[in-house]
Order: sequence, then C-alpha cells, then structure tokens
Amino acid sequence: MTSLHWTAGLHHDGSVMYVSNPTPVMGETVTIKLRVPQHVSIHAIFLRTAPDGEGHMEAMRREGEDGVSAWWAGEVRITMPVTSYRFKIMSSEGGYWLNALGSSHADSPDFYDFKLIADFTAPNWVEDAVFYQIFPDRFHNGDPSNDVPPGAWERGGFQTQQREWGAPPLSWHEGGSLDFYGGDLQGIIHKLEYLTDLGINAIFLNPIFKAYSNHRYDIADYHEVDPSLGGNEALAELRRELDKRGMRLILDVTPNHCGSRNIWFTAAQSDLNAPTADYFTFHHHPNDYETWLGHKSLVKLNYRSEGLRDAMYRAPDSVMRRWLHEPYRINGWRLDVANMTARQGSVQLAHKVWRGMRKAVKADNPQVYLFGENFYDGTLHLQGNELDAIMNYQGFTIPLWEWLPGRELPEQFIQEMPWIDRAPLSAEALAEQWTKFRAAIPWVITRQQFNQLGSHDTPRILTILNNDKALLRLGVTLLMTFPGVPCVYYGDEIGMEGGTDPDNRRCMRWDTTSWDTDLRAHYQRLIALRKESPALRRGGFQMVYASGGLLVYLRQSPEQRLLVVGYRGPETLAEVVIPVRHAGIADDIHLTDKLSGIAYDTQMGALHLQNLECGTALILEG
Repeated sequence: MTSLHWTAGLHHDGSVMYVSNPTPVMGETVTIKLRVPQHVSIHAIFLRTAPDGEGHMEAMRREGEDGVSAWWAGEVRITMPVTSYRFKIMSSEGGYWLNALGSSHADSPDFYDFKLIADFTAPNWVEDAVFYQIFPDRFHNGDPSNDVPPGAWERGGFQTQQREWGAPPLSWHEGGSLDFYGGDLQGIIHKLEYLTDLGINAIFLNPIFKAYSNHRYDIADYHEVDPSLGGNEALAELRRELDKRGMRLILDVTPNHCGSRNIWFTAAQSDLNAPTADYFTFHHHPNDYETWLGHKSLVKLNYRSEGLRDAMYRAPDSVMRRWLHEPYRINGWRLDVANMTARQGSVQLAHKVWRGMRKAVKADNPQVYLFGENFYDGTLHLQGNELDAIMNYQGFTIPLWEWLPGRELPEQFIQEMPWIDRAPLSAEALAEQWTKFRAAIPWVITRQQFNQLGSHDTPRILTILNNDKALLRLGVTLLMTFPGVPCVYYGDEIGMEGGTDPDNRRCMRWDTTSWDTDLRAHYQRLIALRKESPALRRGGFQMVYASGGLLVYLRQSPEQRLLVVGYRGPETLAEVVIPVRHAGIADDIHLTDKLSGIAYDTQMGALHLQNLECGTALILEG
C-alpha cells in the first residue's frame, strides 16, 4: 500500500458536516469545521477570509476527536453576497494552505476558495430528484390523429415524412430532420406509470414548442405547444397527471436562437420597422442575418434589444415566465446552448442576461430550476447569481467517458469529437478533472449540478462502452452516487444503443421482450437507493483513492457514511489494499455492500478487497 502524506487527511466541503448552515442569510454567523488527522503535530489553524477585500486570519479552535480525526472549528460572519474562505494549517513541517483544490505549501487565488452565498434561493426539491430525459417525437405515440402528415411542409429540398415506429432515424442528409414518428405529450402521459415504476420523479423534455423539425430547436412560436404534440391543452393535461404522481417538469427552450419561420423573425423580415426587428442582427435586410453556427434555419437572437429581453424573460407574459403559471406550472427550464447565448463578437452580454433571467423567473417562483447546456467551462455562470446548474459534461460526463471504457473509444466517437483522447483516462486524471470543476463553484451549486451518462446530443452510453453491460452498471452506480442531480436518457435503462445524432434518438422500444430486464432492475435499485440515502442526496464528497482503473470516494452526511468503489478493469485484481484512514474511517469498521450484501472490515488503516472484476461497483455502508 502506498503511504499517504498526512495532508491527505485534511478535509472540508460545504455540506452540513462542515458548515452549520450551507445557505446562510446576510448577517448570520456560520460555524466552519475542518477535519484533520488526529495524531499529526498541528499547533494552529487559521480560517482566512477577505471581508470587503481585506485579508483576515481567524484562529480556529480544536473541538474534539473521534479516535481517527480531530475537528477544528471557527466562525465567519456573512457580510457580503459571496464569502470565500480557505484554511492555513500550521504544523511541525511548516504551513499548508487548504482550498477547494486541495492542500499545498503555496497559496493560490481566491477563485478556488470554498464559498458561501448569502440569501441564496436554491430549488430545494432538486436534491431529491431523479430526472428522465425524453425526446418527445421518439418516446410514445399516444394520439396518432395529431401526427405530422407526409408532405406537410418542405425545407431545404426535403419534405416531412411519417416513419414507422422503430425504423432507424434518417440522417440529416437523408431526411433533413423532417422524419417524424408521432411521439407526443399524450404518449408521455400514457407511460407515466412506467416512469414511476422505474423510480423517476422528474422529467426533462426536449423542445415542445411549435417548430418545423423533429428536434424543434427551430422554434416558430414560443407561446404555442406544437399541435403535433397535442398543443397547449396536452401540456396542461400532462401537468395535471404529473401532479397526481408528485413529479416535476422541465421544458427545453432556445434563448440563443429561434427558427427562420418564427413569428418574431418573419415580422422583422417583412418590415425593418417592426417591433421585433431589433431582436435580430441583419447584415443586409432581409435575408443576410446572423445565425447560429451558419445554419440559416436557426436565427441568432440579439440581446442588445431591450424588447427581446422583455419578450424572453422580463415581461409578466414573457416566454420564460408565462409557462410557470397555471395551467402549466412547469418547474424549470433547460437553456439550450447557454454557453453562446447573448454572445456575439464584441457584444458579450451573457452575465447580464443570465442575471436578469434569474431575477425575473425567481420572482415568480423561487423554486424554479434553471440549468444550461454547456459542453465547456460554465463555472463563471455558476456563482449563485445566474444559473442554478449546467449539464455537467466537463465536471462529470466527459472524463467519465474517457475513463470508464478502459480502452480506446469507438472510432465513430473519435471522428465526432477528435480532441478526446484515444487512450483511456487514468483514475488519477479523472479525479483531478472532477476536482477542478467542482472546486470552481460553491458547494450549493455542486449539489444541484445536472449529471448524465449521455443525452440527445451524444452517443448513447452503451455504444460508447461497446455494449459492455458490466461497465454500464458501474457507470449507473457512479451517476447515482455522485454529487448533483442524476438524469437518465430515455431507453438507456433497457439497453438501447445509438451512435451520434440522430442515431442516438431512436424510438423507445416498448416490446418488453427486447428489454434487458436485469439492466432495468439495476437502474431501479440504484434510483431507489439514491432516494432513500441522505448521504447521496445531501452528503459531502471526498475523493479517497484513484489509481488506474480503480476509483473510491466517500459520501457522508450526519446520518450516513457510504464508501463508493468502482473498478473498470481491464484485468481482474486478485487483491487490492485501499487506504481509508485519511477519510476518517477507523480500523475494525464493518462495511456492508448495499448492492450485494457482502461485508468487509477495515484493518491497519485500509480496506482489503479481493477479486475485483471489470465493472465492479460497491456501495459500502458502515
């Protein structure tokens, strides 16, 4: 066993184990705690803050021991909207700084400090949610009478097509995104019992507003649910049925762009003096205009326009506010291409727009959940005054894709995203990336980040894993035990495969003889475990061990301590010794795997495991 330096046992996170109130109000005094190895020679610890920009070092006090760790405590008064803090540990070896990145002799910028947000309005239902993402046209056809008929309209040389349920989706070059299968909101209503049986209590729908493609990201009218999905009344009915089951609803919207047939845009094209003309950037009116990534059917919205801001989120009847009210009462928004919204060359208004949008929708309902699509670095928008969360690709999903297969990713995946490493990522690098993206945001944001194994924009996780069900079960275990909010992409739970868009948007298979029922049962079990485990919903997080194909982390709340072990292979490990004393775990602790019931004991500061096979997942409670 590799000997760990004692600084590995320094731990703090923003959970209630370490912060007396993670969501304080202005003027409140909060107690901050730090866990340190008990027998290390530490003669002082200081809590470093910067009230109004002036550095302040507050001496902490040693408050107690538990046989493994000593606990130090100190107070900080909340006098600013954001209070950042870090620790200075004075030992016989000299001083160590501890921030959200970890410990070091060297000091670092305040950006990576732990952070407390004053008067933060958190959607408190989110920590108990398990989401299910649905691509509406491909989930279930509940009312064939509203199907898009063949030849209903034409675009780019293509006409609408009715496809047989289960037939392979047509590529853009074959169908121009005009191939429809008939899935609708009535179909979702018909399958709500399926979702509740799985354990789902929140659904996220890809766009449902009137549009002229099967994906509906080319919204033509933000105030009308597409008739082929059942119209506004079907959404109201869905809301009523969800209420009966205690389920939440998130809709997808495109604040960055609209469709070229959008009523705002067609009015602006017809008349440069139209009230909506400044919603867009015309280079030469009417047909030379700013687009999203050069797609003429997707027209970029111009947030220099005060009228656009009113129409999108500020006015009482704006897009972002009207659907929050009766009879729809949606619980939040997924914001498409949030990384690009309100950004256009020299005009960079993203922070202003997200702050304004948050203020407007939270005024109507403080419990609304706002999360954005961002495949890159969204941390600057996750500081408590803009978005509640992002789709956590860089902070969870993408490094997991690179680690979990334990081999070179499929060629199709490499062609789609050639910047992803061909060689498998090590557990050390996975842990480092997870840590960096978690360290850049406050803990209250970490616990509501939106985590997925894949989505409508990525290959399906089973395809990434080359149909290895053992590795998928491991991936599901990590998804359901990682800090944040888990979401299942429709059909993953029954073993659906799919490559890049649109192959990842195949029709849901309702023939149960085609399901992997063991896999679905694994999803059910993990979802149920998450919903009953306070440590998984509200507990803190400590990376305990990361080496090659082996990953171990701790989730802990006052009521529960869970040690999560994941091994992705490739070879079977006959024996492995995992140090755990630095995680505050004593010797002779009885740990029971909540998945298999097998018991393990800790000895000499470590957990001893035998015969770990590829895809092993343990959730050890003790």
